[in-house]
Amino acid sequence: MIFIGLGGNLVSSRSGVPMRTGAAALARLCDGRTVRVVRCSRWYWSHPVPASDQPLYANAVAQVVTTLGPWALMQRLHRVEAALGRVRGSRNAARVLDLDLLAYGRRVVDRGGLLVP
Repeated sequence: MIFIGLGGNLVSSRSGVPMRTGAAALARLCDGRTVRVVRCSRWYWSHPVPASDQPLYANAVAQVVTTLGPWALMQRLHRVEAALGRVRGSRNAARVLDLDLLAYGRRVVDRGGLLVP
């Protein structure tokens, strides 16, 4: 099973509130051939970690099936983030969208900056 974390805490000028940005991200991610969403959790609100004065985060998890390997999937996630207005700044900064590869089957990947537990 492959799981992708979705989150955000800023309103996007392109897609609006974080839940709409997350839905737009899933739509962009899925092309019908290489990535397909199996199911998605409901949205949860959480405080930023570490604690700060940032707005609350909206978070969800999607299960996907894909023919892409972990690296190619992570690259696709980064392209989707950028297309929806994600600007990479400092670590733990507020953002319109954050897509994380949480699990890729039973594989553990820890090389070249990609860490999949």
